[in-house]
Amino acid sequence: MRDQDLRLLLPSVAVWIVTGVCLGATVRTAVMIAVGAALLGLAVAAMWCAGRLRWGFTGPALICALLAAGCATAMAMRLETRDRHPVHEMHGKVTMWLSLQEDPVPFGPVSAGTVRARVEIHAVARRSVPAASAELIGNAQSWANLSPGQRVRAVVTVGSARPGELVVARLRASGTPERLGRPPPMQRLAAHLRDRLQRSSSRALSPKASGLFPGLVLGDESALDPDVREDFRDAGLLHLTAVSGANFALVCGAVIFALRLGGAPPKVVVIAGALSIIGFVVLVRPSPSVLRAAMMGAVGLLAVLSSRRVQALPALGGAVIGGLVWWPELARAPGFVLSVVATAGLVVVAPGVRDMLRAARVPGGVAELVAMAVAAQVTTAPMIAYLSGTLSLVSVVANVAVAPVVAVIGIVGTAAALIGGIGGAQGIGMMASELLIRAMAPEMWWMISCAERLGSAQWAVIEIPDGWSGLAVAAGLSATVVAAVAGARRIDGDGLRRALARCRRGLARWAP
Repeated sequence: MRDQDLRLLLPSVAVWIVTGVCLGATVRTAVMIAVGAALLGLAVAAMWCAGRLRWGFTGPALICALLAAGCATAMAMRLETRDRHPVHEMHGKVTMWLSLQEDPVPFGPVSAGTVRARVEIHAVARRSVPAASAELIGNAQSWANLSPGQRVRAVVTVGSARPGELVVARLRASGTPERLGRPPPMQRLAAHLRDRLQRSSSRALSPKASGLFPGLVLGDESALDPDVREDFRDAGLLHLTAVSGANFALVCGAVIFALRLGGAPPKVVVIAGALSIIGFVVLVRPSPSVLRAAMMGAVGLLAVLSSRRVQALPALGGAVIGGLVWWPELARAPGFVLSVVATAGLVVVAPGVRDMLRAARVPGGVAELVAMAVAAQVTTAPMIAYLSGTLSLVSVVANVAVAPVVAVIGIVGTAAALIGGIGGAQGIGMMASELLIRAMAPEMWWMISCAERLGSAQWAVIEIPDGWSGLAVAAGLSATVVAAVAGARRIDGDGLRRALARCRRGLARWAP
C-alpha cells in the first residue's frame, strides 16, 4: 500500500457513507447532515488558520467535509422531490403511462412467474406528472419481452416504496401492458443483436451451452438452464453470466491491444478504448448495473494496462464518487459493493500475490491468473458471507481453471454478436456468426465441465452464519490471507524456497 495513491480514498468513503445514511433518512435529517458537515469544514479551516492543524490533515478533511455537505444537500433535494411527487402518497388501482428503464428480471419463486423492473412514470389517468422512477412487478409472460425504453400503458396497483429507495412507489401490474410505439433505436439495435446471438448459439451449440453462451457474452440469462445456473453458483462462477467489469475490460483490452500492435498513436488508443466501452454499453443495454460495470471495468483495465498502477486507486475513488452522485441507490446495492471491493482487490491485493508466486518460480501467466482469482475471492468473501451465509472453497480453483477460456469466449462472442446482426436471418452474417460460435464448443464444454465437477462436490460450499457474524468470520479469513501475502512479499525468491524446504522437513519429521 505504500506505493498507492490514497488521496481519493477518504472522500469516496465519506460520500458513500453520507449517501447510504441519507437514503434511509428524512429531508430534515439530510439537511442536518449537510449543515453539520459544512460546520465541521469551517471549524477545520479555522483551526488551520490559527496554526493548530497542519495542511496535511486540513486538506483531506476539508475535501471530505465539502463533499459530504454537497452530497447531503443533493440527497435532501432528491428526497424532497420524491416526497412531493403526486404518486408518492397514492394508493389503489390506476392506469399509468410508463417507460421501462431496464430489462425486466425474474423476481421471487420461479413458479410465480413474476419479473421486476425499474420504470419511469409519465402520466397517471391521462394527466401528465413529473417524470419519476418507480419499481414495477408484473407477470413474466406479459413483461419479460419488453425492451428498455419501451413506452406502455398499463393498469397498476400503487403501493408504498420500500425504505432506502428514491423511487416514488411500488407498482404491481394487472393484465397485459399496451405498447405505445417502439423502443428507441439504440435499444432496438441491442435487442436485434441479442436475438441474433441467441439464434446463432442455439444452432451451433448443445442446449446447455447455447443457453449459457449469451450470458457469458452479453449477460443475457433468459435461456440459461437451471441446472447449469446451480452448478455455476456452487462453483463460484455465477458472476460470469452477468455483465461485469471483466466483460468491459476484455472487450476494451482487445481493442487496445490490437491498436497497440498496429502502432496506433496513444491518443487514438485512448479514444478507441473509450468508444469500445460506449459501444459495449449499447450492446448489452444501458442500465445502472451495466454502467456500474463499465466504470469498474475501466478502472480494472487501467490497473492492468497502465505503466503507473498508482493511478488505479484514484480512478476507483473517482468512479465510486461519480457513480453515487449519479445513482445514489448504489450506496446500498450489494452488486456495487462487490464490484468496488473486487476492483480494489485487483489493484491492491493481486500484485502482491502475483509477486509472491513469481518469487516461487510460478510462470508469469499462471501467476497473473491465480493472483486475480485469489484477490477477488478474499475481497468479496465477506460480503458474500453477509448476504448468503456461505463460503466457497472451490471458487479460486474454478475461476483459475476457466480464466483462459473466459477471455476467448468474451472476445469471440462479442465479435459473433456484431457480425450476426449484419444482413438477414439466413444471410452471410448469421453464417459467419454461427461458425465463430461453433468454434467455441470446446471452450464451452470445458467451462460447463469445470462447474459440474467442482460445484457438485459436497464440500464445495460450506455454510457459515449469515449477517454480521458471517461477515466477521469471512473478513478474518481474508485478512489472514492478505497478511500472509504481505509477509511473503518481504521474502525474496531464495528465502521463500528455503522456508518451503523447512516446512517440508518439519512435516517429514512428524510423518509416521
